[in-house]
Amino acid sequence: MKYKTNRYNKRTKAAVLGFMGLLLMFSSLSGESLTLENFLTRVKKNSKDLKLAQKELDMAKVQKKEATSTALPKVMMEGNYKRNLKDNFLYIDFPDFETGEMVNQKFKINYKNEYGFSAVVNQTLFSFKVGTALKAAKEYKRLTDFIYMATDQTIMKLSRKTFYQALLLEKIWKISIAAEKNAKDNFENMQKKYDNGQISQFQLLQAEVRWQNAQPETTKSRRNFEMALNNMKNLAGIPVEEGITLEGDFEKFPPLPEKQQMALILESRPDFNALVWEEKLRTTAVKAEKAEKYPSLALNLIYNFSSLSDQFKFERQNKSYIVGLNLSIPIYTGGYRQAQIQKAKIELEKIRIRIDQTKEKIYNEIENIYLRLKEAHARIESSKKSLQTAAKAFKIAEISADSGLITQLELKDTRLLYDQATLGSYAAVYDYLDAYFDWQQAVGKVTNN
Repeated sequence: MKYKTNRYNKRTKAAVLGFMGLLLMFSSLSGESLTLENFLTRVKKNSKDLKLAQKELDMAKVQKKEATSTALPKVMMEGNYKRNLKDNFLYIDFPDFETGEMVNQKFKINYKNEYGFSAVVNQTLFSFKVGTALKAAKEYKRLTDFIYMATDQTIMKLSRKTFYQALLLEKIWKISIAAEKNAKDNFENMQKKYDNGQISQFQLLQAEVRWQNAQPETTKSRRNFEMALNNMKNLAGIPVEEGITLEGDFEKFPPLPEKQQMALILESRPDFNALVWEEKLRTTAVKAEKAEKYPSLALNLIYNFSSLSDQFKFERQNKSYIVGLNLSIPIYTGGYRQAQIQKAKIELEKIRIRIDQTKEKIYNEIENIYLRLKEAHARIESSKKSLQTAAKAFKIAEISADSGLITQLELKDTRLLYDQATLGSYAAVYDYLDAYFDWQQAVGKVTNN
């Protein structure tokens, strides 16, 4: 009897040390306190996905400038200098003035220094391509605006889900810690009763097994919670080594929303509006390809200056001013232009099909999410009643176990039911929030707070 008692005392000491280790690990997680609002603010500021989406907006601005440039005049200037290292001569046969005989004479025809400068101003007077380019740039800007909004809503939804997932896993971990502590306390109590001869060794072993089984569950739940925190840090741009704590609960949740008309939903969804503007852009692309078949007219203003001298100065100057019109008429391109038009039309038809598919997908998505909302909302109400009943049953079971009226296995089962009811209550609210965040994005009503 003494040997067994010492053995159990050693286990008890080891358990105390292990539990203290868990408490130390819990304290190591402490750090910056994050509410949902703080977390979303950090995500908004540091999200790399949003930064990439912002670059697409910047690209749209650049493309608009590029399109505008086709309608503005183009000014080009060029200057040059040449140094002739050897003289050039022109040889001509001329009659000699005295004898009248034909003699060969040479004349120098170059100078050591040649200077040149030209300026050209080109202005498009008429071109279908200019108008379609400007229109396409505006449409692309609207398209990227909606894509950015859709990306923002997706990230905000994901951030909310990640926050509440971490909060749920923290609750699970704390319940596991409480369950392990309860099992440990029960084992220590049974150890005392065993030492006093009040219970059998079998009952003591049952309490020990229950406690030992609770320990790996605590370790597992802690791991899951820490992984969830790392996901939060990644989203918010928080260093992995930095500790954070969560402020939040599952006590409050938004009411069950009402269904909305499909037309209003489509107007509110940025991803759908992005498709609408892509259709407009594709329509303009067809016009742009057709514009390549039409003539274009441009005005040219040219200024030329030249100077020749054997010295480093401007001598023997020539200046010219030229005004010209350039008319370009495509005649035949071997079928290339028609092929480009056909390709643009195919892309237009493809986006129209995608729009129809998206409408059907959104409708089904709304219906399925609403079913999830109703089911989760109903589970919240039933889980509250189950938790109250389970809590009452566990209190009775603890008293009964202390009195020896029920076995440790029965106490374990009662505690398990209580823990499951607690987790069920949290999980029901989490599932409802998870569906609600999907609902917000599905109807295009995601907010940034």
